[in-house]
Amino acid sequence: MLKKYRPAVIVLLSLLLLYFTIPLNLDRFRDYSTMVLDNDDRILRVFLNDQEQWCLPPLQDDEIPSKLETAVLSYEDRSFFYHPGINPWAILRAFYLNVKFGKVVSGGSTITMQVVRLASQNSRTIPYKLLEVFQALKLEIKFSKKQILKMYLDHAPYGRNIVGIRTAALKYFGRESENLTWSEAATLAVLPNAPGLISPGRQQQQLISKRNRLLEILFQRNIIDEATCNLSKMEPVPDVIYPLPMLAPHLSRQAAKEENSSIIRTTLNKHIQRDAEIILAQQAEYLQSLGINNICALICKTETGEIVAYCGSQDFRDSERNGQVDGVQAARSPGSTLKPFLYALCMDDGILLPETRLNDVPTFFGAFSPENTGKNYDGLVTAHEALVRSLNVPAVRLLYTYGLVEFYESLKTAGISTLFRRSDDYGLTLIIGGAEATLFDLTGLYRGLGNGGLFGKLHWNKSEKFKNETQIISSGACYLTLDIMQDVSRPGAEYYWHQYENQWPLAWKTGTSFGNRDAWAIGISPEWTIGVWVGNFTGEGNPALSGVATAGPILFNIFHSLPKDTAKNWFAAPLELTIVSICKDSGFLATENCPDKTETWAPENMKPLKFCPYHKKRFLNDAETFTVCSHCWEEGNYHEKSVLEYPPVVAKYLRKRGQIVPRLIQHNPQCDRIQQDKTIEIIYPTRESVIYIPKDMGGIKQKVTIKIANRNRRSRIFWYLDSVYLGTTEDEEEMSLNIVKGRHKLYITDELGNDAEVSFKVISK
Repeated sequence: MLKKYRPAVIVLLSLLLLYFTIPLNLDRFRDYSTMVLDNDDRILRVFLNDQEQWCLPPLQDDEIPSKLETAVLSYEDRSFFYHPGINPWAILRAFYLNVKFGKVVSGGSTITMQVVRLASQNSRTIPYKLLEVFQALKLEIKFSKKQILKMYLDHAPYGRNIVGIRTAALKYFGRESENLTWSEAATLAVLPNAPGLISPGRQQQQLISKRNRLLEILFQRNIIDEATCNLSKMEPVPDVIYPLPMLAPHLSRQAAKEENSSIIRTTLNKHIQRDAEIILAQQAEYLQSLGINNICALICKTETGEIVAYCGSQDFRDSERNGQVDGVQAARSPGSTLKPFLYALCMDDGILLPETRLNDVPTFFGAFSPENTGKNYDGLVTAHEALVRSLNVPAVRLLYTYGLVEFYESLKTAGISTLFRRSDDYGLTLIIGGAEATLFDLTGLYRGLGNGGLFGKLHWNKSEKFKNETQIISSGACYLTLDIMQDVSRPGAEYYWHQYENQWPLAWKTGTSFGNRDAWAIGISPEWTIGVWVGNFTGEGNPALSGVATAGPILFNIFHSLPKDTAKNWFAAPLELTIVSICKDSGFLATENCPDKTETWAPENMKPLKFCPYHKKRFLNDAETFTVCSHCWEEGNYHEKSVLEYPPVVAKYLRKRGQIVPRLIQHNPQCDRIQQDKTIEIIYPTRESVIYIPKDMGGIKQKVTIKIANRNRRSRIFWYLDSVYLGTTEDEEEMSLNIVKGRHKLYITDELGNDAEVSFKVISK
């Protein structure tokens, strides 16, 4: 019995052995070009494969376009769906024709055999031809007909270094393969037959003849009608090569390096990316005439942190102006762009509310003395106005109050990745551009403000979900800060945006680094967060560079180009807000001494705001010429009154600004108690400061300018240095002195006995 089936078993085992030992060599089909896609699978950029070919990888849901399938099968293999991988009749027919004409006029290969040949790259000898037959049979067993046809279309040669039907459609016709006409489908169907001989642009007539013959076949088989056939013949064949898309080249380059995949899906939006690149290119032409060569921009979704546009420079191809440098990832001085973050943190810490008056007076921290851009002082300014005007002095004072280390750590937690030094190395200049940050990190920082205080890294990879978000600032503090930022004056005609209908609010902030090297503008809406940097990648400064004038217009051009949802016009007020009563004059919590009070929003869980420090209860004589205390109270007529008393230095600069400051009522001159409230104050030098005295061009040492503040404008000030009388002033609050090297003590007093003193040290060459 066994002997009877032995031949059959041997044949079966031989066939199985043959099946498992015959290689298909399909690994070659994995050498695709790297293709970077947007969020809707539209091509952003394609990179050559290892063989320097353009070969687009197939997408999972790719279907073979019906026109292409019909044209290819009609030309290459009409019985494709009916044979097992080889077609004996086609082989016999090819043999007969080749003998008849004395040359190779027909190959007899099926599409399956051509797939094998494309994968194996075997020489065309008889042994290898025989191997291809078995490989074709194995391929038919292992894969479906549709899969085999897809392999052929994805890897067939189409002339030059173009491989695959989708690549050919884009390169020769500038459109996807599913959108091809019958003429275009027929053209691509005949190309793999002899790609080196009849590639478009060369030997056009041969290509036209082959295409037209195929169109005739389609007509004869009633696949197309006569009109379609004739019109298709009239279409020209391609004579140019279309470039593949090249959008977001900087991000695409980064993605190709980081991702080990031939298909990289990103969160970018092709249309938004293209519009942003056009805007940058248009602005670059004007800015380059001013000597400003580089621009970069980043756009992300505020809610998710997904990047939708990434412009690393004004033009990737602009090698003359370093266009291939990725400015989005370059660390630069952030100027004033960190201020909104500090203000929001200070709200949660109970230091301020938008209406709180902050000191804007000469301030000294050792040798460091911050100055406002206009080199002037307002005395007091609301936090709202200080942030809108980007005043440096209030910001530095706030950082000192909040804590340098605490702010530094908050920045790192929020995603600023370029703080490589210790906080003390940056010092208080951290808030006015003393560190470095990237546009990528800053845009992420601002996005966190728009996301209710939840901070996390922006992402471009579609497979990533936003994770590890950290609540750093309360949603209430973020909302109040954003409300301030929408009042920042816009550039140019945008200044009047409030007066027009259908205008969209935008919370935004600018920054300009020292030496006009960097100009920043970053804006936030409920839908979009946009970051813009303008400058020179070489680091050269330019007097025309400023956040408002150069980066601002680009920001708003981009903002206006973005799609918007009318339901998300502005941020919704969070539930984490409460109403507090504040002093109308100071913006601090109102006390019984504050005559004018108002209510305002405050973060619900903020630390307690301090009480108004300027309104004080005083007992005055009936003439209100002096105040009394328990030490000098005598029988007589006195009454209680709430008075507004500013520190001397604040009162000085309020008066300079033209504000009427309430007259200071002096204490009873007969009282022998030392008063705690200052009426005179030394502004500069500060206590234990070290002063370096430089020399002028002639080698003469310069003078030191002593600055004081006097609340009682009618009193005379007596000046002493190291117990040596210097003179008397009445209206002047400054005195310039030649001071020798060494330690000194400055003492001032008025005729009522109010005094102040400070010790300091002078050094010089």
